[in-house]
Amino acid sequence: MRALRRGAVQDGAVRMKQILVVNLFIGPKRRSSFNKLVARVKEAGGEASTANHQSLPDSEPSLLTKYDGIILSGTEALYTRTADRKQFEKFFEFLPKIAVPVLGICGGHQALAIAYGGEVAKSGRHIEGFRTVELEDKDHLLAGLTAKIRVMQSHYEEVKRLPPKFVRIAKSKDTKIEAMKHEEKLVYGVQFHPERWNEENQAGKRILENFIEKIAAKQ
Repeated sequence: MRALRRGAVQDGAVRMKQILVVNLFIGPKRRSSFNKLVARVKEAGGEASTANHQSLPDSEPSLLTKYDGIILSGTEALYTRTADRKQFEKFFEFLPKIAVPVLGICGGHQALAIAYGGEVAKSGRHIEGFRTVELEDKDHLLAGLTAKIRVMQSHYEEVKRLPPKFVRIAKSKDTKIEAMKHEEKLVYGVQFHPERWNEENQAGKRILENFIEKIAAKQ
């Protein structure tokens, strides 16, 4: 049985942080990528539930307060492609209504940018592999990390213009906006894939742990 850890203490018992992981993939071929994210959330100390981006907008936003935090997965969809973007219109409208902490990863990061009024555009090439990212603001999400980290990248598009009330907290030579945060709400986005850490590059694990331990449940 997996040991309880990294949660709030209630009556002498540890309560695991309840994290809702939202699947933004639009095809079944990427199921393994989503399952990897869910497994890594659990490995980082969260109790993971799952939902699909298509059904989530049908939920009452207040019902999501039973979760301590929400993580948005990546996606193979391209938001600059009209047919793909149409599949997310209701989802984009729904995202600003969420009242619990949110972390968007890759396509989830871009979805947050669009939902809050930013701009996503093509990167010009497929940016992939472990790349160096420079941290500009060691907020709770990036606490305990060095000034430069190595994280996995895999994207064809990126956030080109920050939404109102968002600030950049990381950058790289490949991508101008590697990470962002809302100035008033606990809403974060990272262009890279923190869940795809390995033994030599574990900054991603620390980022997921920080979201679960330091940010989730702090509404």
